[in-house]
Amino acid sequence: MLTTVQFTIVEGPDEGTRYEFRQKEIQVGSDFTNDLILSHAEIAAKHFRIVEDKEEIFLEDLGEGTGIKLNGLFVSRGPLHNGDELQIGPYVFHISLLREEITDEFIQGLQVLEGTGGRPSFFKRPPVLALLSVLLVVLIYSAVRLSMTEREGEDLSNSGPLTLPVHEIIGHKVGGKNYVEKVEFTFFAQKPKYRLRYLPGYIRYPQLVGIYLNDEKLADVPLTIDRWADELVSVDIPGTILKVGEVNTVRFDNRKNPPEKTRWGIREVSIHEVPIPKCDVEVAQKYLRLSNEKYEERRINDPNLYAAIQYLREGLEYVIACEDAQVRDALLETRERYEAELQGKYEDFLFNTKKFLKLKDLDAAKIELQNIISHVPDEADRRHRAARDLLEKLDKR
Repeated sequence: MLTTVQFTIVEGPDEGTRYEFRQKEIQVGSDFTNDLILSHAEIAAKHFRIVEDKEEIFLEDLGEGTGIKLNGLFVSRGPLHNGDELQIGPYVFHISLLREEITDEFIQGLQVLEGTGGRPSFFKRPPVLALLSVLLVVLIYSAVRLSMTEREGEDLSNSGPLTLPVHEIIGHKVGGKNYVEKVEFTFFAQKPKYRLRYLPGYIRYPQLVGIYLNDEKLADVPLTIDRWADELVSVDIPGTILKVGEVNTVRFDNRKNPPEKTRWGIREVSIHEVPIPKCDVEVAQKYLRLSNEKYEERRINDPNLYAAIQYLREGLEYVIACEDAQVRDALLETRERYEAELQGKYEDFLFNTKKFLKLKDLDAAKIELQNIISHVPDEADRRHRAARDLLEKLDKR
């Protein structure tokens, strides 16, 4: 399977520029050794790479920059799909993956075209069959256009909210129900934690359609130019704006002006309860004590600071449903302080690594990278992965 990866800048410097690659690995950054060179102060020397592994395409943060957003969410590594939106620094890219499988039939087809001066076999058919084929295509196209015109003739933006879930197509100029400006959905919240899921389509511009809960901004619908997305998009609903025990309103709002000229669509819109533990202040306080103990021992064993943060995250799950916010606030404040300390250590180790690499002291650079891996032991953490990958490269030298 051959895969062509296209990067189209839809927002930022050089908007509208398209880059195209067909290779197993594509590296992006500001350094001249990259495949795609982006000369900008916010782009790291080696910012990220795209790797083809069997039949999957993966995006991987190389850990030198300020991170990567994939469809609005920061990621360290993950699968890349046709129509995804990728953001680094001031650049927003639309990703197109064009896969072409080379089969014996495909090769034979090329040989036929070469032997006929590039004329498709369609033109070898008898004139009557060719004419009937053309008429059939015209009839089908006319029927589809007529059907879409009928469905899109009335703007339902102000017709009132729909009750979730809704599986039909909703939007503008995509068939289904016609909502030029916005569409609203309602659901009754019985629990404190929910997740919204939907399938976007035909979103050509960044921040074209915003998602709001009770008039508070949740997210933007990611780019999916001229097609429906391959997978459902999930958006976690913050408990701070959720009305428990009441009806909540979700709004997809087309903010392009004028909206009647902009194509957009969504479907398979649903709301899902996210299970959380019952309120248990004693368990949360136990995790807080364990976290403080690990923090006090952080100089004895490097991973203890990271373990302390993990205890705080687990403890927070047991106070989400609590009415009294005292323990929750204590956990949040402590976690913020510990995470700031860990990030500071990571940045110091990274600075030292770069300094030793410039001095060509590889052994000293490796020690700094080992310090990052020790202080951030979780392989799922992008800081751990970036340090490990760089260390592996240095070991091969």
